[in-house]
Amino acid sequence: MSSENTQNAQQNYDYLLPSATHCTAGFAHIDVQRKATHTPRFYQPIETLKLPIQGSAWEVIYNHLAYEFAIDRAYIELGIAVIWVRKDDIVGVLAKLKSLGYEVLSEMSAVDMLAKDNRFEMFYQLHSVQESFSDKRRVRVKCYLGENEQIDSVSSIFSLALWSEREAYDMLGIRFVNHPNLTRLLMPKDWVGHPLRRSYPLQGDEFASWYEIDKIFGKEYREVVGAEQRDSARVDPNDERSFSKLDAIGEEGEGLYMDASKALFVKDIARAKKTRLERRK
Repeated sequence: MSSENTQNAQQNYDYLLPSATHCTAGFAHIDVQRKATHTPRFYQPIETLKLPIQGSAWEVIYNHLAYEFAIDRAYIELGIAVIWVRKDDIVGVLAKLKSLGYEVLSEMSAVDMLAKDNRFEMFYQLHSVQESFSDKRRVRVKCYLGENEQIDSVSSIFSLALWSEREAYDMLGIRFVNHPNLTRLLMPKDWVGHPLRRSYPLQGDEFASWYEIDKIFGKEYREVVGAEQRDSARVDPNDERSFSKLDAIGEEGEGLYMDASKALFVKDIARAKKTRLERRK
């Protein structure tokens, strides 16, 4: 190898060397263009920082709740106060927070933790629009709920929960006591299963492709009718009704005649007398 090639190889080695030296804990300094495409076996993602709620702007809110309810734990995470309570106190806690100024329930749902802890993680995101709450806008209330347990509806406090609780029931199978209309919101009423559960089969869309066919024609007609077309990107070159073949002439049929007394401009639109322009004038 010539001295020039040796020098170039050494330069390339020196250029690639920093990518190895920067592999520190947390992978915070890795050049994304140099790092491996796979995730290391023992890599642990960095958890978000949780700050104590004591001494923060939310401390007065926490004290009001702790005086009446049992608080499992509370902290500040990503600029939001997170307060864990017992599921039996959820109605009272949210009613108290609303009276303190958090008058908007902006989000409410759950996380499926059944495989790990055999329970759901419920969360309620509250927001205040008052000017005096500029330093403590958001509060997130959390609680655990077992797989076969029920939880009280908060729709009597926040009307948004009327829809959010129906969605949680539809997608996760969570039942809310005293909800005025706990029915499916997104899926058909006779749908089997809850799509947002981690145990829901990944072939859910394949099963859905037969839903309308079985409902209208019956399962015995699957081979005759075929599965429902669910690919929105599919284009049929012979389809004229959906305008995917704009230059198609279509089937020849009898002319449609209109009475001259009822049509001022169109008297005869029979196909036999049509004229097809090759180009625009």
